[in-house]
Amino acid sequence: MKYFVRAVKYFFYFVILMCLILAALVLIGAAEYNGIDSLFADGYNSLWKIAVFFAVIAAVYPKVGFIKRDAFVQGEWNDIRSGVASFMNERGYELESEGADAVTFRFRGIAGRLSRMYEDRVTITREPEKLCLEGLRKDVMRLAAGLENRFSPEQE
Repeated sequence: MKYFVRAVKYFFYFVILMCLILAALVLIGAAEYNGIDSLFADGYNSLWKIAVFFAVIAAVYPKVGFIKRDAFVQGEWNDIRSGVASFMNERGYELESEGADAVTFRFRGIAGRLSRMYEDRVTITREPEKLCLEGLRKDVMRLAAGLENRFSPEQE
């Protein structure tokens, strides 16, 4: 269900983004607006083609855009918990919830959350000798590398 909701969100995100780009082009005079027929070569016939294209991209994007990645971190969770929370706080994330073996962080700023379509949750699951991060690809890759660097044996 989460996958479907993400796909629908991204479909509407792409539609809104296209409308904003078209509006900007019309406002600066790069495109002339005398109806849909003047904006697109096939007029209204182009709209359903664009919608199908956006639907295909939106259907695939959640699979590509969200990942799980392991961060190999030295130390027991009780020893590194405050360090992980501090690291996430420095990166603009705040603690949302903490369970028995998973911690969830959300992005703090409204602009950052909006740019991520409110899909800004990063879940860190504790596993033996590693942490498993799940969330938006660009955030997870950056955070996993940062955690590995912060808690590597050379840093201590």
